[in-house]
Formats: sequence, C-alpha cells, structure tokens
Amino acid sequence: ILAQAVSARRILWGSRAAMERRKDPSDGQLYTYDEIASFYKKQYKPSEVKAYWEDKMRPKGKEKGRGKGKNTRLEEISKELEAKGKAKAKVKAKAKGKGKGEGKLRGPASPKRFVNDEAMIVQDCLDGLIWSTPNLARLDAYPDVKVVYRTDWSKDKVAVICGGGAGHEPMHGGFVGRGMLTAAVSGETFASPSIDAVLAAIVQVTGPKGCLLVIKNYTGDRLNFSLAAQRARAMFGLEVETVITKDDVATTAERGIAGTLFVHKVAGALAEEGKSLSEVKREAEKVIESTASLGVSFSVVRRLKAESIGIKKMEVGLGIHGEPGARTEDISSAKRIVEVLMEGIETGRREKKQPEATDGYICLVNNLGSVPVQEMCIIVSELMKSKWGSSVKLLIGPALMCTSLDMNGVSISLLPMTPQLKTWITAPTAVAAWPAAVEPAFSSAVKPLIKDCFEGVVPSSDDAVKAMIEKGCKALIDKKILLDDLDSKVGDADCGSTMAKAATSVMQDIERLPLADPKATCACLSDILGKTMGGSSGVLLSIMFLGMSSHFAGSQTSWKDEGGKAFLSGLQAMMDAGGAAKGYRTMLDALVPAAEALAAGKSLADAAAAAATGVESTKNMVPKAGRSENVPESAWKGNPDPGAQAGQIFLA
Repeated sequence: ILAQAVSARRILWGSRAAMERRKDPSDGQLYTYDEIASFYKKQYKPSEVKAYWEDKMRPKGKEKGRGKGKNTRLEEISKELEAKGKAKAKVKAKAKGKGKGEGKLRGPASPKRFVNDEAMIVQDCLDGLIWSTPNLARLDAYPDVKVVYRTDWSKDKVAVICGGGAGHEPMHGGFVGRGMLTAAVSGETFASPSIDAVLAAIVQVTGPKGCLLVIKNYTGDRLNFSLAAQRARAMFGLEVETVITKDDVATTAERGIAGTLFVHKVAGALAEEGKSLSEVKREAEKVIESTASLGVSFSVVRRLKAESIGIKKMEVGLGIHGEPGARTEDISSAKRIVEVLMEGIETGRREKKQPEATDGYICLVNNLGSVPVQEMCIIVSELMKSKWGSSVKLLIGPALMCTSLDMNGVSISLLPMTPQLKTWITAPTAVAAWPAAVEPAFSSAVKPLIKDCFEGVVPSSDDAVKAMIEKGCKALIDKKILLDDLDSKVGDADCGSTMAKAATSVMQDIERLPLADPKATCACLSDILGKTMGGSSGVLLSIMFLGMSSHFAGSQTSWKDEGGKAFLSGLQAMMDAGGAAKGYRTMLDALVPAAEALAAGKSLADAAAAAATGVESTKNMVPKAGRSENVPESAWKGNPDPGAQAGQIFLA
C-alpha cells in the first residue's frame, strides 16, 4: 500500500509539472517540465534537469533554500545554459515551431477539435455513443460518475466491467454489449475514473453470479478499481474478482494496451455461456499471460500535445497516453515496420516465457487513431506476406479499437490460438466496434474479361509520331511537381501526379503501339489512359482518343492528312461528354486552339504557340467547369489552369 501511495504521489507530481509552465532564465521563454526534460535529455542527466527545474526555474517568491557551497554541478549547468541561451532559443524556436516573444505558449500540434466545452468532452462523447448504440444507457451522475451499461442485462450471468481514462475510443464504452462488456467506466481524458464511479458500475450490473473487473496495468486504474472492488465486497456483499492486463512488451512497465480486447471478448463470451465467475476469471488470466502487443507511432497525441517526434522519426512502443516508448528510429517502409513490430513481439514473448503458438496466432491489428484505412490495409498486406503471415490463423482488424485520440500509429497484438479460444473469439456479439475475426485467405487473382487493346494489334513504327509522344510524355513527367503545385492552388494537388502517371504508362507501352496505324494507335491510347490515368482527366482524354480513332475509321489517311481534324473530332467528343467548352477555364482552352491550328494546316510549333496563348488566357478567365469552378476567385485569379498548362507542356 505504501509503495502504491508513493507511486500515486509521483504521478500527481508529474501531472502538475506537465501542466505548469515556468520561465527558463537562459532565454526567458515559458516551458512545461516535459518540454524542458525533452530538450535537455541528451545533454544532462534526468536528476540534473529536475534540479534545474526546481531551483533555477522556480517562480519568484518560491525559491528553495540551500546551503552554501552545495549544488556545484547545478551552478555549472546554469552557467553553461546561460552561455548558450541565445543559440538554444533559436534551436527551440525552430524545433518547436514557436513564435517570437516572451511568454509565447506552445500549444497542441493539432488544436482544431469538434468540441463544445473542454470540460464536457467526455460526457458529450458518451451521450453520442448512447444515441448511436442500441441497448446502452448511462448512470445519471455526471460529471463525477461516467458509466455506460447494458439495458438488456438481467443480472443472471457474470458481469464483465472495464474502464479507464477517456481518449481511447471505442475502448471502453464502445465494447459494451451482449458477448463483451456489461458496463464501462470512464474517467476524464487519459485519467483514471474515480473509486465511486467504479463502485457505481459494479453495483449497477452485478447479480448473484458476481462480477469480473478487467483492469489495465496503470497505477491509477489498479488503485481505484481494486479499492472499488473491496468496497463492493464489504459494503454490498457482492462477489467481485479482478484481473490486470499487461500485454505491452515495449518496456518493463508491462502496460495494458490493445491486447486487453482479447480479454474483453473471451470473458464476455464465457459470461454469455453462463460460466461461473471463477471459470471466467481463470480463462481471462490465461489470455493475459499469453498476450503480447507492440505499437509504432509517427506522432504523439497531437490534439493535446506539441509534437515531439521528429518529422523523419518513429517511436517504437510509445504508450497510449504518450508515455515514452522503447526507442526512436528512422521512419521505415510499411514492410519494415511490420518486421519491427513482429520481431519486438517475438522478443517480448520469449522474455515473458509465454507459451508456444503450436496452432498459430490470433492477431489483432489496431489503429491508434489517425492512420488512414489505406495505410492500415497496407500494414495487413505486409503482415500476411511476411514470414509470420502463415502463423496468423485468425485476423481481427485493421480497425480503430484501442486508440490514443489522433495518434498516428499502429499496434499489433498476438494471442496463441487454441480450438477453445477460437470458439470464444468468434462467438457472436452485439458490439458494433468489434471487427469480425476472420480466417485470412487470398483468393487467386482472375484475369479481367475485358479484351486488352493490344490483342490482335501488330506493333508498327512512325518515327515522327514516336518522337512527339516521347517528348511530350517526358515533359509531363519532368513537370510533375510544377503541375501539382499549381493544382494545389485550385484543386487537389494531383494534376502533375496524374499526368505523370499517364505519361509513364504510355512510355512503357510505346514499343507495342501500332504507330503507323492512326486508328489503332488512338484506340490503344484511349484504353491505356482509361485504365491507368484515373480521375476525370483520364476519362475525358480516353474519350478524346476514342473519338479520334472513330474519325480515322472513315478513311485510310495518314496522321499528316487527318491528324488535326481527328484531334478536333476527339475534342468534340470530350466536350459532348463532359459539358465543357473553350472559354470554361479547363484543358480545352489549350487543346482546342492547338487542334484548330493543326486542322488549318499549321505546324506543330504553331499549335504549341496557340496552346500557350490559351493557357495565358485562363489566368483571368472565370471558371465555368473543372477543378476551379468551386473555389473562390482569390484562389484561381492570376494562376493558369493546371489542365491547360499540362496540355501546353505536352505540345511544347
């Protein structure tokens, strides 16, 4: 008890220090203890930094008395810092993105939030959860008691309760429902719920068969949940048991993280089967002793903290409250990140002497908050293609399950599978936040039924046409960044990327093109762009080349004789399909003048000049279609249309 009290006192001191800001005499700026400790950690020992905080950074009127001749090392540090003050101020301003001026506070990296009142965030969140979840209610005891529980619960089975600080949604309240939790207790963001809140949850849902408290291995949670259990036994005569999850293998702290969800699911399934409290607890403890988890993050919790992880760095094992991880490394590919996670879990399992996975693993892939679904799927793909893939027998996720607000990270949890565990993990549940546990499989790829454009086509050469295509494609690839930057002003910053991708695809197939046959070449170009280019530009250019092919179908003439007219025919097909025309501020403002010049018998140089004039005209042209139509005048005025610019670059 004494050790727990001391630990709690340290946590309280750390909480106050994390919030308090003091002036650093070396540059006159205000910092929290965490910021000072982070900045000086490579230069000085933690004890020296703490002494500097307590002595030199102590507010006036609160100076700490000390004997003469003591703290010699502190004086040395102070002199060093004062000597380096100006240089340090510049470094800190650059590293932290601080503004100039004394007293400038450093806020969250991503301060924009969809909230009303900071003091009501958790209550508002839980109310939203209740509105959107069937058979869910809360106790009417806000703000001190924040408990959600099942309304379809009859107290005839073992109750399963978990909880902790908010900010990890959908954990914990999102997993309340038939087959998982009976109730969940929430504290404030990243703060343990009170003893009274936990006790209120126990009393609300516990019947004759008792209750199992699932506690994550954090000091506040252990103290408050354990004492609440004691009170429930002593004051209400309830049968209450506890288990403590400790799946994180990043550090010796053995924190409870996403692997806790295995316990929720197994305990919930057992309770639903009508098992006794002792049976539910026994199996939950087996899961705890066999589970290992590890995460990697590119960022801290940016909605609460200033970013401390370097732009090109990632932290292995960063805690779900932002606690320090095992180490910081250079950012790697998704493939390498999977290797880091799996190798770390393997090492952790060996050190904890966990049982061998003779029947493979149940694997949970968790999004820590803000990783796009696209990237989470890449993580799963790399996991299943890795040397560990064959051992994954059940896959849960990827999904948001145990988050850290908007942390840009991912974690993997492994549990050795047994036939019985498979039954409990896959047992039905009414909880929407729990992803289905699937047996991962990859069906054989099937060739598309659509005929390839090159089927039956014989490659042929036309040096002039080939030279023009190669020159234009290379120019588009070279100007990718320029076009993307231009598009960022009026669109989604991908014009250059889209055009470069199309140009690359054409270059890859240029030796297969029947260049001496205009009709067949245009048909092939239409097919290539339709398949590879994407976006509205890809579709429209595909239509244009198909229109050109149709024009050539009526005659056996050459590029020289009918090329310009075919170009106009293709553009007309594009305009008919897209609804735009010359003067609408689109690519047509460069392409139509060029086609008109060619159709009139003028040279390619004349066509390029006409396209350039058309591009210039778009700078002050009111948009009637395309990417600029829905942006304010201040965004497009004075800037050429990116699509028109791309057309001119190809023809130049």
